Amino acid sequence: MEKLKSKLLLAAIIIAAISLTITVFLLKKPKDIPEQQPEIITQNRIEEIIDVSRLSTFEAIYNGVAKVSNSEETEKIDYYVSYEATVKAGLNFDNVEISVDNEKKIINISIPPIEINDVNVDIASLDYIFINKAANTETVSKQAYKKCIEDAENESSAEKEIYCIAEENAMNIIKALIVPFVQQLDNEYKIEIAAK
Repeated sequence: MEKLKSKLLLAAIIIAAISLTITVFLLKKPKDIPEQQPEIITQNRIEEIIDVSRLSTFEAIYNGVAKVSNSEETEKIDYYVSYEATVKAGLNFDNVEISVDNEKKIINISIPPIEINDVNVDIASLDYIFINKAANTETVSKQAYKKCIEDAENESSAEKEIYCIAEENAMNIIKALIVPFVQQLDNEYKIEIAAK
């Protein structure tokens, strides 16, 4: 029984010594690990986060009808062509302006005007109604395709709703990119996003 007590006492002393060593090791800060400096929110750091050239923030399917005039008598219509197109609107991130006021803790972001940045007409969707049967030639698809792109660009650029939705989406995307970074560093900063 004495032997068992002395073995238990010895085991308790060893466990206590190991625990003490681990506690001292954890509490003592190693000298070779440099203290991490807090990161400062800067304009360059925010720009790195949104380092994209062009971003489409809205995409719509557009069904339209383009009219193609006679090349010699422009007041006469040769044919109509219906088409389906994908129209993308967005902004050029190279023109986003960012300023950081570290005293007031405000990040101001100014986004450029929204642009129609891509019109893709599905050539397989072209369907013709010929007024002038002589216009139905081998090159009609090439001419019609160009007219459809032109028509889709004109129609979509006149549609104000596209610009409004694309602008709102752009602001939401920028917030989603920047807010987590800013909150991680200093959640007192406010982010203000406005259109130019």
